[in-house]
Amino acid sequence: MFKYHLYKTAQSPPEEIEHIRELLEEASKKHAIDYDIIDIATLAGEQKEQLLESIRIISRKSGKSVVSKGKGALPISRSGQPGNMGILVQLEDGKPKDVFPHVKNGKRIDCIMYLKGLVQAGSIQELMENESISEQDISRMITSLPELIEDGLAFMETEVEIEGGRIDAVFRDKNGNVLLVEIEQRSKDNATGQVQRFKIPYSEKFEVPPGNIRLGIVCTDIGESRLKACKSAGIEVYKLNLVKLA
Repeated sequence: MFKYHLYKTAQSPPEEIEHIRELLEEASKKHAIDYDIIDIATLAGEQKEQLLESIRIISRKSGKSVVSKGKGALPISRSGQPGNMGILVQLEDGKPKDVFPHVKNGKRIDCIMYLKGLVQAGSIQELMENESISEQDISRMITSLPELIEDGLAFMETEVEIEGGRIDAVFRDKNGNVLLVEIEQRSKDNATGQVQRFKIPYSEKFEVPPGNIRLGIVCTDIGESRLKACKSAGIEVYKLNLVKLA
């Protein structure tokens, strides 16, 4: 049985907290989950310390960063206090299971991003299974076995720096065209524009005609609206899932 606690403070941005609440309500209706919104100011000192310790335990078990370090607010401030941006704690059978926002493998997952995925997922378990495959795992799979994407595809290199960003992986197809790939667990709203910006800088840096450059996203899940946006932008999408058979 899953439940969610959203912790907020007087300094929490009202619009963001309301957006999170709306998404929690949608998720509650779809997945029959409960949620509470808790003002941290109402917590006794011992309760606040229990919250902080539960977040630290989640961090230690999962390898997720939960302490703010200057690259966006996280659940625990530099001074060791609960953050002000809104903290979402997932509980399973009454025990803390996950926390948002967090950073893992250099990627930030905030409350709204997670809840959008939860609303679109068939179940909480499905979302958890997809998230158990990290972007590093996906990178290792497709660079070791490019045929997972397409027959005749050859891996070239990873983490290619270009003006304005970095391309996760580069491949060459059997016709000599270059495929620039963005790797994501769940394709996000900004992925389309991010991938589109790869083409011209890569073309100029490596002297490859734009017409010989393909753009793609490899992910474990993608929403219908994102998929339509990618199709309209000429971005190829490859969905990679590990399916449990026994």
